Amino acid sequence: MKRFYLAALAAALLSVTALAAQEKADTSAVDPKPSFAGFVTNGFWDNWEISVNGGVGAALFNKRNPGPAGDYLGGYGNISVTKWLYPVVGLRGSLDLGAYHSVSDNLIKERWPFASLHMDLMINLSNWIGGYKEHRVYYAVPFMGMGYMASNVPRTFKNFRQNFIVSYGLLNKFRVSDCIDLNLEIGGIVGKNEISPAKVNGSGAFLTTVNSSLGLTYRFGKRDFERGAAGYTMDDINALKAEAARAAERAQTQSTANEDLSDELAQAEKDAAAAQQRADQAEKQLADAQAELEALKQQMALDAATPEETIFFDFEVWGLDAVDMTTLKELAKKMLAGPKDYVYTITGYADFTTGARSNNIAIAEKRAQSVYDYLVSLGVPAAQLTHQGAGPDAQPFTGRGNQSVTIK
Repeated sequence: MKRFYLAALAAALLSVTALAAQEKADTSAVDPKPSFAGFVTNGFWDNWEISVNGGVGAALFNKRNPGPAGDYLGGYGNISVTKWLYPVVGLRGSLDLGAYHSVSDNLIKERWPFASLHMDLMINLSNWIGGYKEHRVYYAVPFMGMGYMASNVPRTFKNFRQNFIVSYGLLNKFRVSDCIDLNLEIGGIVGKNEISPAKVNGSGAFLTTVNSSLGLTYRFGKRDFERGAAGYTMDDINALKAEAARAAERAQTQSTANEDLSDELAQAEKDAAAAQQRADQAEKQLADAQAELEALKQQMALDAATPEETIFFDFEVWGLDAVDMTTLKELAKKMLAGPKDYVYTITGYADFTTGARSNNIAIAEKRAQSVYDYLVSLGVPAAQLTHQGAGPDAQPFTGRGNQSVTIK
């Protein structure tokens, strides 16, 4: 009976330590620039958004569109609900309403109300490229999806036209506060030309809409993502220590009771010593993990106090528009409130897939200079800023689209 009791004790001790070792092996290291993995706080009601936009749009056939371009402009509105599954990936349900215009072969302008409902896959490009940051000012979010569209001629309200559609676009989000974003969305749909009431010979098989709208987003539920840390908890370590102490006490008691159990007692004492050693190792690993986590928190605090930003330019343009100035004003406030000894690097880029190399280098330098001059005019000390233009070997994106300035 005593042999069975001692064997059960040893098996229980080995099971506890093996389970703790397995839990340790299954945890992952902390990623300093997370995009997908390691997030622990995205429940069903976390990270929801509701948006309302308004603007203008135009519906065009893919081959022939008679009449002046201005005759095609119409009103456009949108309300949508988005659920972010990860900092990079989200799903959006969107209802679009408005009235487009089309021009028939006899140059009669047709106004036709429409409604479309579509589900879109949202990709937060800023979080994908730069890693998740809750307080980033600008987010570029391309999207694509599918849905259904219906339209009619208002003077008849009969013969509704309807068909499946493909939606597409780019959502530009500007963070105003913890719960409010300013939206600038450019997008549209692709569908069959039967959706439009206009009769145009040679118009082609498809209809494409292009919409431009401004609006606001309200973010509700838990509005950020949090990550777990790798390592043992203090409860795990205390449990290992307690188990080791109990094993040592039982081994000592059994050693005085029966000399025939000397081999088993020696093995139990060995197991107890091994358990104590693993507990000491786990305690040291916890201390190392806590130190790593504290260093990461300090780095995240420095990242929050030293914001980063990207400004995009049109081709051959280096001057700042009103949206750029608004973005830089918000960035300047954060710079002035942050560490006074931190030096920001302003790097200008150009699209070297087109144009002469020397001209693109000059444009990249002018873009960096314009951002530098405007930040200095807003009161940011020049000693905290450096600026440079990048050549073709140092580009933030592959292919086209590198006409930008980064501030880091």
